[in-house]
Amino acid sequence: MPDAFDTADPPAGRALYEADEHEWIAAQVAALAHGRLDRLDRANLIEYLTEMTIRDRRELKSRLTVLLHHLLKLETQPEKLSRSSIATIIEQQSEIRSIIEGIPSLGRQADAIAASAWPDALRRAVRETGLPAARFPATLPWTVAQALAVDPPEPPRRR
Repeated sequence: MPDAFDTADPPAGRALYEADEHEWIAAQVAALAHGRLDRLDRANLIEYLTEMTIRDRRELKSRLTVLLHHLLKLETQPEKLSRSSIATIIEQQSEIRSIIEGIPSLGRQADAIAASAWPDALRRAVRETGLPAARFPATLPWTVAQALAVDPPEPPRRR
């Protein structure tokens, strides 16, 4: 990989950040690797890292919302279980595990994030099933560990 650090060039700023994120990251890494903290694009680096943590948390919340929604459907209407719902549950469990294993700090926050995802999951389940909200738990009935441990049954055979 060519050295992205050149002492003759000015620090990579907003223009490079907006034009080519990959090259901008390489320039930031090179500045750090060479101990040239004066070459860092601090404002954009702070923005980038902040957005990165927000994005990761948002992805985890989104995946938990989908998982909880499908677990509610499984719990309230097991007779309507489809292969698609099973695939969705398994996919979301797998992706959530990957996120919390890859980002341990999010794993430590996972139950709180699931609690914040609960209202949306509940709303979706009520709308999709057509059941009254009173048929569903008012509060999140699972920890993230419990939701990840659910092994959905095979759907009934269609004739």
